[in-house]
Amino acid sequence: MKKKTKNLLVLIVILAIVGIAVGYAALSQKLTLNGTATTKSSSDWNIHFGVMEEKTRSTMGVEASNYTLNEGNLTGTFSATLIPGGSITYTVTVVNDGTIDAEAENPVVTLNGSEGVADYIECTVTPDTNPGALPAGATHTYDVTLKYIKDALPTTALTANATVDFNYVQTAKIVNGD
Repeated sequence: MKKKTKNLLVLIVILAIVGIAVGYAALSQKLTLNGTATTKSSSDWNIHFGVMEEKTRSTMGVEASNYTLNEGNLTGTFSATLIPGGSITYTVTVVNDGTIDAEAENPVVTLNGSEGVADYIECTVTPDTNPGALPAGATHTYDVTLKYIKDALPTTALTANATVDFNYVQTAKIVNGD
């Protein structure tokens, strides 16, 4: 009887080890799920520039000005030749004509131009009252100002070129249901 019991225990242990090995192999397999997601209606990302205009200019101090807009990158380049005391402000409107809500990130400003521009010229971008959310059908308005900030030397005119990247991302929304 002892021999039968030992053989039975050995058989149970062997079966347990084989069962554990097979279970481990089955659970360690890569599981791939494929599927298709659909939306309830068509979605459209359409963030672009709207109205662009020169808003204000100091009566003296601005010798020349220009701006260009790159719709594809939502980038504006604002140029002005300023003398001490000069300033110019451009108004830029960004429009969400799509069906996807967007959110504005902080505009990125790069200033370059004549030697001394970094010391004497500043570029500020002031958003409208609600710079974050840009729901479908809404607009944001920004003022981009180039200003000669010092009255010290040099007293000669400086040409400043400010590139402003208006960055927008999709608003994160998680919707449960069908």
